[in-house]
Amino acid sequence: MDCTACGQRLEKLGGGVAAEVEIIRVHVAEEFVLGENYIDPQKWSSLIYNFRHYYRLAERERGKTFQAEK
Repeated sequence: MDCTACGQRLEKLGGGVAAEVEIIRVHVAEEFVLGENYIDPQKWSSLIYNFRHYYRLAERERGKTFQAEK
């Protein structure tokens, strides 16, 4: 993914920083492309990170970060 920062909006979050960005280009393997500008959701199962836990769409939790055990 290629992106650029939007303005000067940065926020400290714990040990990291969050930035608002504008996505310019997304790089996708051809096998996941549907038509010309779409990603085929039947072939791509994204990994979602949510509150220190990892999930895949429509499946159970896939794992935890070391901080989730605290």
